[in-house]
Amino acid sequence: MTTSVNVAGDVRTPGELVAALPHLIGFHPTESVVLVVLVGQSVEQTLRADLPDPVHDRRAADHLAAPLRQYPNRRRAVALVVGGGRGDPPERLPREHLVAHVEASLAEVGVPVTCAIWTPATAKDAPWFNYHDLGDEGTVPDPTTTTLAAMSVAKGLITYPNRDSLADTLNPDPEEDLTRRSQALDRLVAEHRALAHDDPTTLRRHHALVHAEITRARDRKRPLTDAEVAALTFALSDLVVRDASLGYAVGEHARDAETLWAELTRASPLPERAEPATLLAFSAYIRGDGAYASIALDRALEAQADHRLATLLHMALEKGLPPATVRQLAERAAGLHPDES
Repeated sequence: MTTSVNVAGDVRTPGELVAALPHLIGFHPTESVVLVVLVGQSVEQTLRADLPDPVHDRRAADHLAAPLRQYPNRRRAVALVVGGGRGDPPERLPREHLVAHVEASLAEVGVPVTCAIWTPATAKDAPWFNYHDLGDEGTVPDPTTTTLAAMSVAKGLITYPNRDSLADTLNPDPEEDLTRRSQALDRLVAEHRALAHDDPTTLRRHHALVHAEITRARDRKRPLTDAEVAALTFALSDLVVRDASLGYAVGEHARDAETLWAELTRASPLPERAEPATLLAFSAYIRGDGAYASIALDRALEAQADHRLATLLHMALEKGLPPATVRQLAERAAGLHPDES
């Protein structure tokens, strides 16, 4: 399931809401069921899942509803189905039974579904139909010209054609490159084997290295060298350094840190890739980009299936824990940084 709150704004018609979906979750959803949680006319949270096999409709509906148990009754939701077959609109819309299960599951947690929409796509001029009112229909406005699109651009967010395109941005580097870096890392580990795990000098050096690479990430025009990847990967393998680095998700270095974590997620060998991928997921989670956080967590858990922090973040994302709650952890971690002055 994808949980996102990366763009907040007002939507007033079903067509506007369909057009907003790519900007709310970071990509154009296909074959998806989406819940948009509203307070008044403002979007507060968006939950997306792949369309389930019809025999699993109730289970999927309960899974979508679970994160909303934390919300008071003043919130409401709009359910949207994107794709799911042609049906015979408007007389018979695809996945009607799924929508009925979603409405029942949300009613159980006290969040009413005030509108349910079907559309084949989130593209300009795609038709949309209202499950509750067969006479209520229209077409989707251009998703690139909406208010939410402008807000996304202003925030520096990119909207991808689909989830696979977003996931491709974190694909690992070629295997031969990863092999060289793994060998460089092995040499580095061997060189430091005699040092104690919590050697203060080593810890300070690792903190300083991470900080220096973050501060130069914005202006650096070349990729990290194999030696730099190995050194950073080695530094982040120390959980004291890794945990302190969570603090970069808040403050003036947040964007630069995320840039570095993304590069290291692609560039680091297994299983060490788990650390930068988890830091990337944490950073994306903090700023409300649930789709990107989910993909980064996939990379982390592919690298190390039992990674504790990645597992906890994955659970938080699945339960819809608000980014503001997770942000408190980042603020505490920021206090772990040694004096960089």
